[in-house]
Amino acid sequence: MKRNTKIIVIAFMLILFLLAWAPWMDKQAIHDQVFQEKAHKDGTMWWVILPNGTKEYTLICDYNVMWFPFGRYVASCEGGYFVTFYGKILL
Repeated sequence: MKRNTKIIVIAFMLILFLLAWAPWMDKQAIHDQVFQEKAHKDGTMWWVILPNGTKEYTLICDYNVMWFPFGRYVASCEGGYFVTFYGKILL
């Protein structure tokens, strides 16, 4: 019975490690997902008045994707979000 318990514990630890690492999460895809859903809400994209008086909707500060256990942390100078290993964007 001890051998089966060791196998179960090792399998559980391996699954937990893989979920914490989440190697399937693509940085560019996460960046694009957060950019599409949040950039216009948190001020990352905003209207800028140019010297000639025209307005232009432009990128103020781009997102940076960083590793975080069980997902990724995506932050710009205007806001930060946690993206879970299954793709849900949290505050």
